[in-house]
Amino acid sequence: MRFTKSFKDWRQGLSRREVRVIAAAILLIMITSVMLFFEPIWRTHQQLQANVAAREQDLNWLNEQAKSVSKFENDCAGRAIKNGSDREILDLILRRNQLRTKVNREDGGSHFLEFEVNDANKVLKMIGHFACEQFALKRLSINRLLIDENLGRYVAKIQLRRVR
Repeated sequence: MRFTKSFKDWRQGLSRREVRVIAAAILLIMITSVMLFFEPIWRTHQQLQANVAAREQDLNWLNEQAKSVSKFENDCAGRAIKNGSDREILDLILRRNQLRTKVNREDGGSHFLEFEVNDANKVLKMIGHFACEQFALKRLSINRLLIDENLGRYVAKIQLRRVR
């Protein structure tokens, strides 16, 4: 009660224009306070919506890919695993694919191969052959060597490890 009386007394000492300016300032302060309160919430909401949209796109893409995965067949079925050392098996696979390696070394159970091919898909096919012989792919690098505009060669660097 005392506060309202002192407020009324203070307000009576002001002109009408001063009261309007003070009321407008109080209104602006309140609007700014509300905006500052809700702005981080709104920003987080927008980020979450964008994240959900990206995840939905990923989910749709994965669902499409899942349909095509069933079409792939494993051509390793029914094959007997070859006997021999890892190096012999790798050399056999490389000879079958008519490839000569620049690097063919073994270090701590890992095999490092480096060779050039005309078609990068040949490298991927060979990785399938390695997998059939129980070699796990640790690293793969395929880089294009530009000979001219129409002819390209690829350098493949592969690290494999035999799994048993």
